Amino acid sequence: KNQLLANRVLCKRLRAELQQEQPDLLRLRGLAESLSDSNERLIARAEELYRTVKAKSVRLVPVELDRLKEITCRRFHEKYPEGRLDVRLDPGIQVLADENYLSEALYNLLTNAWEATVEAGRADHDAVELLSHQERLYTVLEVRDRGTGIPTSELKHIFEPFYSGKNSNYNWGMGLYHVRTIVRSHLGSLRVENRPGGGASFLILLPRYSGETRRKG
Repeated sequence: KNQLLANRVLCKRLRAELQQEQPDLLRLRGLAESLSDSNERLIARAEELYRTVKAKSVRLVPVELDRLKEITCRRFHEKYPEGRLDVRLDPGIQVLADENYLSEALYNLLTNAWEATVEAGRADHDAVELLSHQERLYTVLEVRDRGTGIPTSELKHIFEPFYSGKNSNYNWGMGLYHVRTIVRSHLGSLRVENRPGGGASFLILLPRYSGETRRKG
């Protein structure tokens, strides 16, 4: 909605300039370029939104955490080649998952965590962590950052669609909602906690798979 309102303002300025006896062509070109750029962003975000909410076919099969690590880290470093990750996933452990969608959820959490770390000015000495551990009936995948944490007032809302704490036309508040949707399709749950020393932890809880103790070789 904010971008549409901004486009309305640009259109009004274009019309006002065109009504001048001698329109300023340089100003008109600038306004037209701004409107075009805004429309392209709207189209790109609308396409991303469609991919997020359209029906998905999720196929759950045994997947080793090492495989998820490989796919997720590759995606992350394609976007942030200099991003620092500390990945410690239990070798040989398996979960029932669609490796494409679950790695997409982890990728989203990692990019959010890295951006929070950069925004907090800690990217030079702190890495984003991706860990795994076992909790009774669950295999837990945890993403930790050293950002500024999440305001208490936002904790209950961050997984809602279109909710974003970032004041930007590039953030429509669908990322964490998308992650939660993927996790739920894996019969799991998603939690968030602020860390005592600063930053946040996002935890994906997946039902433990009975074949998880199998080791390679």
